[in-house]
Amino acid sequence: MSEIVRPPLQERSRAGWERILDTGLALLEEGGYEALTITEVCRRADVSAPSIYARVDGRLGLFFAVYERGIARVVATEDRAFDRAAGSVERTVEAVVEVFETHAPFLRAVIQHSSFDPRLLERGAAESRRVLDRIVAALPHDREDMVVPVGRMLYTECAFRAMYGERFLSSSPESRQAFTARLTFVARRMLDATD
Repeated sequence: MSEIVRPPLQERSRAGWERILDTGLALLEEGGYEALTITEVCRRADVSAPSIYARVDGRLGLFFAVYERGIARVVATEDRAFDRAAGSVERTVEAVVEVFETHAPFLRAVIQHSSFDPRLLERGAAESRRVLDRIVAALPHDREDMVVPVGRMLYTECAFRAMYGERFLSSSPESRQAFTARLTFVARRMLDATD
């Protein structure tokens, strides 16, 4: 199956393709890969199956087109959040939490499906490294030896929360404010630690 998208040329076709991608993203966020079917996209977006097959090769092609739409939205949120973060532990933590919380349904669906799709796992790993680099760049660099471990801690904590929710490790949910405060405290301690 090809992951190539054949972009529409006519305005009407572009509008239909936008509806297809938005509908596909909504289905993926609601029910994961299993919910993203061509039949359901056609029903919800009020398009015909040939209009999807004209753009992608089947369900897998549709999934990767929707994935690219979702990643573009994640990156747009990152751009806004990380513009405010540079050089501050607190603002960097807030940026990472914002990105993962805003896009938790999409990220959850992608992470779950990546365990079944090696190509998606590889793309996800590349995206994760890109985000980690962005986190590390935003943190203060007083302790060069600790910046990457702090970045990994922030990424891992936020990915885990996006995947499993705020109740997974506790019987009572940890609010976003409490979660952000805890991560900020741990990040500061790690960055201030002496050997």
